[in-house]
Amino acid sequence: MRRLRVASSLLFLSGFLLLYYAYLLSSPIYLTFAIFNMGLAYGVGIENKTAIKVALIYAAVTFFFSLLFLISGNLMAFVEVAISFFIIHDILGYIKAVVREEEEREKGTAGGVSEPTSE
Repeated sequence: MRRLRVASSLLFLSGFLLLYYAYLLSSPIYLTFAIFNMGLAYGVGIENKTAIKVALIYAAVTFFFSLLFLISGNLMAFVEVAISFFIIHDILGYIKAVVREEEEREKGTAGGVSEPTSE
């Protein structure tokens, strides 16, 4: 089962939009964040734990600031708010599923059934 498909796709989409802004405005800052987003998309796609944690924090900060821009009247910030929201939702759902799997695995070993060792 391939998990975090939505989060990695949306991080790549966000990076692509930032790449467009970098080209349009000739800004190295947008280029830096575009590369960062695409790197996070790759890390989340291969389910790297550090990349998932960084992506969750990054999406939360982006969601917060984009929401402030949306409240102040910038309607174009709605796209970034939606993207960040769905990234956060997908990552939190993944974390919930992983915790549930680990709890089931612990219940299986605690009930007297031990996992085979490779000795």
